[in-house]
Amino acid sequence: MQTSEGFSVPVSRISVLELGIDAVHARGFDVDPPSPSEFYTFSYYSSPIVLADRSGIREWPAGVSLLLCPEDRRYMHARSEDLQNSWFHFDGEDAAAYLDKYAIPTNTVMDLGELHFLKPILEEVNEERSRRPLHWEDAVSDLTRRFLRELGYVIAEAERANTSTQRRAERLMRDIRMRVHSNLSHRWTVENMAALGDYNPTWFATAYKRHFGLSPIDDLLQARMKHADALLRHLPMTVSQVATNCGFANVEHFTRLYRKRMGCTPGQTRRHGVQI
Repeated sequence: MQTSEGFSVPVSRISVLELGIDAVHARGFDVDPPSPSEFYTFSYYSSPIVLADRSGIREWPAGVSLLLCPEDRRYMHARSEDLQNSWFHFDGEDAAAYLDKYAIPTNTVMDLGELHFLKPILEEVNEERSRRPLHWEDAVSDLTRRFLRELGYVIAEAERANTSTQRRAERLMRDIRMRVHSNLSHRWTVENMAALGDYNPTWFATAYKRHFGLSPIDDLLQARMKHADALLRHLPMTVSQVATNCGFANVEHFTRLYRKRMGCTPGQTRRHGVQI
């Protein structure tokens, strides 16, 4: 089939083999399979993550994406905090052609921020794969191509709009967030967060909320609650130990916040997880 741009598009399907939406793993989780895969993988990370790409291995702040080809190494390690990511495996004869068409780099970590279209598309894909209505495989293929087109657009816009100064400022903001979230037991204030980048605290708080959608303190509390939830479910720690690990000096205060944000007490979560 010939497009108006003269690009020849193969008609074979792109198949989604497996996917995860806001998948969570406890801190320390890692993946490093010994042999290459037979599929492409796209991942978006909502938490800091150590990744391998063509430039080497390093830790990246939350908000990065990575698209890997079948032959690329698939290494990741949740070193600083619990891992949260959305991802999918896909294959198809025309997959490489669409990556070329939309100029999507592979085996290169992309710092694009939140991809608002990713989860809605994955939810549609998951619905098609679960229900399997008539022509569901074609629908999944169309959704995958739509995702790649949207991703290519975001990449092109980022390259066109962002000056090098803007990119450095965004990188510093993400690095500050990663440093804060990798040391949740520290008694953080807006002032000492801002000091990590030599920022005025008022300016920093405003810029932080613009970047991440939450104030620095609300974002920190959310990260602490997520980490506490993972510790309670997966590790043999007392509620008091979890509170201390997550930066709370007062267990009662921790319990009140946890119940308000998570809908149950820490003890109730712990009883459904590891038994001590």
